[in-house]
Amino acid sequence: MNLEIGYLPKKYFNRLPSDGGYPFYVSKNVKYVLNIGPMYYPDIPDEQLVLFKESLSSYPFYYLFELGHEDEIYPEIHQNLIATEIVLEKVRQCPTNDFFLVTINNREQLLQFLPCMFWQHNFNMSTLWSNNKHAFIFEEKTWEYNEIRDTVCLKFDQPTSIFWLGHDFMGTDIFSNEEKFSSIEQTIHLFPDFITIEIVEFE
Repeated sequence: MNLEIGYLPKKYFNRLPSDGGYPFYVSKNVKYVLNIGPMYYPDIPDEQLVLFKESLSSYPFYYLFELGHEDEIYPEIHQNLIATEIVLEKVRQCPTNDFFLVTINNREQLLQFLPCMFWQHNFNMSTLWSNNKHAFIFEEKTWEYNEIRDTVCLKFDQPTSIFWLGHDFMGTDIFSNEEKFSSIEQTIHLFPDFITIEIVEFE
């Protein structure tokens, strides 16, 4: 698998949240922001996708999982998660959607969780995950066009890495203040052997 990796300039993540960009607010305490891609997750064997995720962080993984109230798949995903005995905790109820914190403790649970994650993306909901259970907070923030919304905020007041799976499944963005992401060379050494990396510069 051939992937590109590069640091994102601040202009990419210092903007107001928007429907066309990052649908969350990034704390100023973030040190390193990288993009890895393109990587269309549904085309990757589940075992390889799990190895990729495990290379970036250790268990447990904490997924902030968004579901819209009117999505037809909502009851099915909810029941599937409960059936797997994966810990599912509602952390925020908003006017049009709910946010759950899904705790993944091992590889078996992650493999069980992947189909739910894929379905969730088909409905254009966000998936963020972290090694820190308290990495996500909710605050009212001004969005593009001066709209004020209840907004997910990425928090970096302790060693934390947060990973965003883009709506189009074309890659992973890493937001971190952990030193293992302080250089591209260090980051590359984390990846499994089946991944070949090309370093790029974003303008």
